Amino acid sequence: MRLSRLFLSTTVLLLSLVSLMLVRTMWTDWQGVRRAESGLDAMELAFATMQVAEHASAERGPAIPVLNDPPSDALRKRLTQFQQATDAAFDVALKRLRQREEAELLTALPVLERARAQMQAARRELERVAALPQAERVAVDKRSTRQVIDQMFEVVDTVLEAVTMLSASAERIHPSLSLPLVGARYAAELREHAGRLGSQFTAPLASGAPLGPQERDGIPRLLGRIEQLKALLDVKARTSLSDPRIDAALQAQQERYFGQSLPFIAEVTARGLAGQPYGMDSAQFIARYVPAMRSIVELRDTLHEIGREQALAEVAAAWRRLRVNALIGCCILALEVGVFITLRRRVLSPLLLSTRHMVALMRGRLNQQLPAVQRSDEIGELQAAMHALQASLHRTQELEAERETLITELRQLSHRDHLTGLMNRRAFDDLGPAQLAQAERHRWPLALLLFDLDHFKRINDQHGHEIGDQVLQHVAQLAQAQLRSGDLLARYGGEEFIALLPDCDDQAALALAERLRQAIQQQPPRLPDGSTLNLSASFGLAARPAGLQASLPELFSRADAALYAAKAKGRNQVQLAA
Repeated sequence: MRLSRLFLSTTVLLLSLVSLMLVRTMWTDWQGVRRAESGLDAMELAFATMQVAEHASAERGPAIPVLNDPPSDALRKRLTQFQQATDAAFDVALKRLRQREEAELLTALPVLERARAQMQAARRELERVAALPQAERVAVDKRSTRQVIDQMFEVVDTVLEAVTMLSASAERIHPSLSLPLVGARYAAELREHAGRLGSQFTAPLASGAPLGPQERDGIPRLLGRIEQLKALLDVKARTSLSDPRIDAALQAQQERYFGQSLPFIAEVTARGLAGQPYGMDSAQFIARYVPAMRSIVELRDTLHEIGREQALAEVAAAWRRLRVNALIGCCILALEVGVFITLRRRVLSPLLLSTRHMVALMRGRLNQQLPAVQRSDEIGELQAAMHALQASLHRTQELEAERETLITELRQLSHRDHLTGLMNRRAFDDLGPAQLAQAERHRWPLALLLFDLDHFKRINDQHGHEIGDQVLQHVAQLAQAQLRSGDLLARYGGEEFIALLPDCDDQAALALAERLRQAIQQQPPRLPDGSTLNLSASFGLAARPAGLQASLPELFSRADAALYAAKAKGRNQVQLAA
């Protein structure tokens, strides 16, 4: 093996191995970046869906007075505002979810869309029930008002199902997000159960009746679930996430909701169980109970913010690893390249330089400046050979250029009549079928015009072939002036010309041929002595109507027969084939 090849092979092998290691490391780091960013995106999607659940749950607050209390524009306006907020939350979550490409995240999309459909159905039922008289809503159709609230419960249950799916996806993508995500999900469920607890009192407050069996069963069950979720939140937040913001949020929740709202619930429950007057309507109950539930939402937001900070830190760390490894890999590559350059300059520079020049010559770069032959050894012989090769390749290139020019000229000559400059018969036969096929495709009418000069042999005999050539050039110019730009015009042989007229019916073709006949007759060419030479031409025309098919030989045969008919009838006229 030659030294240059051995050196090059060894260098390429080392560079390839190092590059492969670098690419593998970069790919692994890039996958880590993508995984961290996907975990962050999944967490944000889960939080956006939690906000949908929050707004859907909050919408029950203004819906309850509309269902139970006397009709009021203020209540209606407040409900509309909450509905718009819920719709906006749905729009944000669905838009962000539809923009994702991960199949694991997209499984939550139909669930969230189903929740939106459930919300629309619940709103339609609310409108139906709210249109009933108040006495009928409260006393007679109490099940209808309860059904609306149950439908709104189902909406939140479906949204929380999507939250669970997205949270699970985020945890699988990024296990370190498990604790804050689970805590935020518990807080979202706690907020929902707190809302359902308040909904237990809507019907009794509207009618002033004591708590019924349904409320007597539901209130303790919901209180038990609330306490269970509170305990789970305390365990998750205090033991797994050491952050003063969580302690502050838990303290606020304890003071506001568990310290104020639940005692208030106990007081209202005691009145309802004892059959005592409640002393308030639905709107007053909501105004006192709901605001403290904001502390649960704030705890959820705090848990989400902490999880988001962790995810952002993971993303930043992944990017940092990627950059550091890329820098190390680039340094290694630069070191190897430096070693390669040093060895090449000190050991293989003359040989590699000659090789590069030789390769450049073989690739066609003939104008490069070759080094002068200054050595008498093998390198000098190689340099002399390169000079000889360069001269030989220059000559070959010039011959190739001449050959291409000659081929181009021959191609043009093969398609042009050298005398008139029109297409010749060969070009017409090449282009005619394509023009015919285009007319058939577009369902155009089409005509073939064949004409030749009357008594042209007499002109050659009397005035000479030079005058005859001038006559042919003159007629070609007249024909070009009369025909349209899209028509095919050619000298078909001797004094015979042919034209293919697309998108031209028989009447238009007759008119065009007649104009050309008159132009030939009325614009005679001038002879060198100043006199004019009277000319006439006979025309045969074959037309093909739109939608019918006819081959070029068939049209030519018909036009040729019409041309002979024109000559037989005295020349200087246009005949249309039958």
